[in-house]
Amino acid sequence: MGRINNIWYYLSRHKYFITIVVCVVLVGVVDENSVRSLVMLSMQLSEKKEQLRSYEEQFERDSIRLSNFEASLKGVETIARERYKMKRPDEDVFVLSTEKNIGREDE
Repeated sequence: MGRINNIWYYLSRHKYFITIVVCVVLVGVVDENSVRSLVMLSMQLSEKKEQLRSYEEQFERDSIRLSNFEASLKGVETIARERYKMKRPDEDVFVLSTEKNIGREDE
C-alpha cells in the first residue's frame, strides 16, 4: 500500500508538469495536425512547387513552338514528321537504331 501512496503522491505533486508533457506529446507527435505532419506537408509542398515550375517552363516552350508551327504550313509538316512518323508519298524513310538484336528472333 505504501508503494501506491508514493506513486499517487508523486503524480499529485507533479500533475501540471505531467499534463504539459502529455499535451506536448499529443500535439507534437500523435495528433493529425502535429509538428511531424506539418514538416511532411511542407516537404511535399516544396516538391509540388518544383514540379509546377518545371511544368510552367515546359508549357512556355511548347507554346512558343506551337505558335511557330501554326504560322506556316512547314510547321505542320514538321510536327507530322516528328511525332507521327508521317512521310510524303514519293519518299522512303529509313529508321536507324543503335539497339542490338532488333527484329531478330533467332538470337
